[in-house]
Amino acid sequence: MRKYINKFSPTLLCAFFISFAILPQKIFSADFSIAPVRVFFDTRTTTAILTITNESEKDLTLQLKTFTWQQDEAGEDVYSPTEDIIFFPKIFKIEKAADKLIRLGSKIPHGSDEKTYRLFLEEIPESQAANGASVRILMRVGVPIFISPLQESAKGVITKAVLQSGNLSLSIKNEGNSHFIIQKITVKGTNDAGIELFNIETGGGYLLAAASKSFMIEIPADKCPQAKFFEINIDTDKLSLDGKIEISKEMCRF
Repeated sequence: MRKYINKFSPTLLCAFFISFAILPQKIFSADFSIAPVRVFFDTRTTTAILTITNESEKDLTLQLKTFTWQQDEAGEDVYSPTEDIIFFPKIFKIEKAADKLIRLGSKIPHGSDEKTYRLFLEEIPESQAANGASVRILMRVGVPIFISPLQESAKGVITKAVLQSGNLSLSIKNEGNSHFIIQKITVKGTNDAGIELFNIETGGGYLLAAASKSFMIEIPADKCPQAKFFEINIDTDKLSLDGKIEISKEMCRF
């Protein structure tokens, strides 16, 4: 099981959620960092500590909520409130340039499959001044929490790779019992002689156990008709998947 100990500002996390309460004129936003950015409970670890650092120029008030984290048939994230994860405190204020420690624990025993959650940190806005309008940007950041299976099995498969109307429709399924992160999807087009015509890269994000995710990748219109094969590589944090398909000029036509 890999562990990640990183630290970065949530203003850089485009995958997280931002709520907006809009009034005219001024703009304020919270600036805080979290370490670590992911929490793992393996068979030897039952507690964890998050460090929240207020990097803004004002005091910051946050509240915490936990949710189960699943992915639906379209690969979209689905959240439901839960009490499986213990945490303290649930609401707190951090002075500027100060740290706050959040203690976490799990109530759930380890089983055959990984269990996934998110701890959301929600900014609580200060009361607006009666004589000053403003735009208040409220941050809502989700920290992934993973309860590892008793024995991890990482397995994935490319279930679909079809070129139609110049677009590659690609589907990936996680057939293992724990999540992996799709770090890079590479599609390389080659001609009959094996000469590379184009190379496209894109990201993919989390894929939870037993879930599938689909991608639509646009192929360069000027290069597609010259290609004979598409070589596909899926690079994740736990495994790599490869595939190759033969194409025809007709598949490139819109």
